[in-house]
Amino acid sequence: MRLIFLIILCFGWSTEVLSQGLRDTTIRIEEVHVVAKRLPGDIGLSRSRPDSMALVSSMTVQLSDLLAGYSPIFIKSYGNGSVATASFRGTAASHTQLIWNGINLNSPMRGSADLSLMPVIFIDDAWLLHGGSSMTETSGSLGGSIHLANKPDWSTGQNATLMVERASFNTKRYMAKIQSGKGRFRSVTRLMSDRSDNNIPFYNAGVLPTRKDTLRDADYLKWAGLQEFYIRMKDEKMVAARFWLQESDRNLPQLMSYEGASRNEFQNDRQFRAQVEYRDFSKTRQVHGSSGFNRTRMHYFREAPDIKYVNDDAVSIEQSWYNRFKISMNISERWSLSSAAEMNYHRVEAENRARNNGYSHDRIEGGITLHGQWQATGKLGLFLLNRSEYYDRKWVPLVPSGGFELQLPVRMPVMLKGNISENYHKPALNDLYWMPGGNPMLKPEKGFTSDLSLAMESNTKDVWKQEITLFYSLIDNWIIWQPSANGAWYWEADNVKKVYSRGIEYHFSSRMNLGGGILRANGNYAYTRTTNENAVPSVDQSRGKQLIYIPINSGNLHLSWSYKPWTIRGETSFTGRRYTQSSNEYTHFENVLNPFWVTGCSAERIFSFAHIDLTTRIKIHNLLDVNYQQILWRPMPGRHYSLTLGMQWKN
Repeated sequence: MRLIFLIILCFGWSTEVLSQGLRDTTIRIEEVHVVAKRLPGDIGLSRSRPDSMALVSSMTVQLSDLLAGYSPIFIKSYGNGSVATASFRGTAASHTQLIWNGINLNSPMRGSADLSLMPVIFIDDAWLLHGGSSMTETSGSLGGSIHLANKPDWSTGQNATLMVERASFNTKRYMAKIQSGKGRFRSVTRLMSDRSDNNIPFYNAGVLPTRKDTLRDADYLKWAGLQEFYIRMKDEKMVAARFWLQESDRNLPQLMSYEGASRNEFQNDRQFRAQVEYRDFSKTRQVHGSSGFNRTRMHYFREAPDIKYVNDDAVSIEQSWYNRFKISMNISERWSLSSAAEMNYHRVEAENRARNNGYSHDRIEGGITLHGQWQATGKLGLFLLNRSEYYDRKWVPLVPSGGFELQLPVRMPVMLKGNISENYHKPALNDLYWMPGGNPMLKPEKGFTSDLSLAMESNTKDVWKQEITLFYSLIDNWIIWQPSANGAWYWEADNVKKVYSRGIEYHFSSRMNLGGGILRANGNYAYTRTTNENAVPSVDQSRGKQLIYIPINSGNLHLSWSYKPWTIRGETSFTGRRYTQSSNEYTHFENVLNPFWVTGCSAERIFSFAHIDLTTRIKIHNLLDVNYQQILWRPMPGRHYSLTLGMQWKN
């Protein structure tokens, strides 16, 4: 009876969807036809982005939640509030680069980025470059890259957005975004606090007999502040400065299968980022220069309190300095050319005081990119790109990429796009120098990628967009950590795999008038087959088998119906079977993670006054109370709830 009441409540109380700040300020006008010659742009690139409403509905959560619900990326999460990484087209977490305003936030030490430490309220725009398309902005993205951007709102002067959220497990979130300034100056301040006891009830299938249980010692506290300054000069020039300070304290719970004595285990992260940026826009030229600094301190501690034995007491400090300059020119209506140069410096100091090991090392890396685009005809565009990279006194002169874009001769706008490229990913510093197990002789991972897309868009008053992509990649010298070849107790890094990845990505979005309101729908589906191809069948049973933790099938769907100040939202996501052993055994309950659906719904209401909009939103997460895991023996929350109150003020 309680579940029926919750469903009726969720689908009976709603509010208008938001786009800027807290409200969708779309102005509906009669259909307008715009006819113009198409200038060279992102020809042949596979690009996607969560829409502005997705960003707004996810303002109180982290980037990992946004991408899990609104993109084809598979997010591997260790639990609510814990580390979350991205798998793009079946590749490893280190093969997905996270770029913030041109700064690469992947750890030079580990090679990956923790998406659970990226508040969505700190983002104004987000987009994905799939596969080889990421070569236009960065290298090493064997799967793809995630791009985040901040930009001021020059159309308004003073405005503020404040949000308070209460959720299950004694979770409290506070968010604020304040913009001030007038004329050619803007200041934007963003603040975030997220605290939770995180004592999640779950059904424990990892012990015998199985039983109902509660996750203990999983509480966390995260807070962050981002200050931005923007000055817009004459002739569309702009200077920006950004300062980001963040802290995260997380207790790490034991595995649900663990029945020994309790342990004291936690991880603390401290980050400071600073950036200055210059942009110059004109009709024929765009100039972008930036310089940034990123410092991260991580402390990991694990102790058995009953015997006071410290297993790990590891402290690492990462410092990076980034410099990038890019110039793009429209040579004519058919030709465009861009060139970019980068020079970065990294310094890592890692020490495990309990084991008396670690390392200290630095790295200088740089690169030059040349990217030419040619609109051969009104319907055909071509591009050619090359990156030259330098790192660790090694020079890689040729990393090429090329592609096309063709407008098909049919009534409905249909675009055929394709690209093919080489790519490579250098080992992280842990892979090279971690003691014990690091391997200074590691080769860079080399990838060959290609994709072919068909994009369609309706030209009626109802908007319907869809795109289907076939992708293929072959990655050689894949780096993995495995038990030491000499039989020692530790693991070591080596180039042992050739990985073959292929599949299909599908995305659609639509908007139509229905019952006096607006119905919106969008969804993603990914079929990803990623297998190890160079194992010896008689020795290694992983040959031709799906890589661990990569689902073959995954997808998500969102529906919303807006009527005046009311909106109803529903969402569901599917994750297919994942294997936890390279042999893909699934007869034993420890070797497979079963498929699962997670469904949610929410309802909102806006109360509008002269200069203030007040918003209430109630959301039911995991509506059907599904018991599931994304990482073996790490429970995810069942049905839980959140209530959000927001205020937007505009002068």
